[in-house]
Formats: sequence, C-alpha cells, structure tokens
Amino acid sequence: MSSRGFWRSPSARSLPGSGLGLSIVERAVRDIGGRVAIENAPGGGTLATVELPCAPPGA
Repeated sequence: MSSRGFWRSPSARSLPGSGLGLSIVERAVRDIGGRVAIENAPGGGTLATVELPCAPPGA
C-alpha cells in the first residue's frame, strides 16, 4: 500500500464518501502487525486483501 497516507485523486471528487476508509484500515492493520494489499480486480473494481497475525495457541 501507499506509504504516503491518505490521498484522494482530483478525478474522484465527484464520488460520494470521504475516501478515508482504506487509509484507516491500513493503519489499524499495520498497527497489529498485519498487511493490506490492493490490486485491480479482473473485470474491473478493486481487490483488497487483509492479512492479520494469528494469536499463539492458548493466548
């Protein structure tokens, strides 16, 4: 993901929403040792993959 933090394209200004959701998710996931990957989905759209660490057994 982008290391520059929140950024919104000028061309997206006509779309609803603030665009902060993914930036918030990325920071929260990174804070607990996880990872977020973003890529273009086949046929259009976006595929977001979130990897979270597992708790050790008995935790």
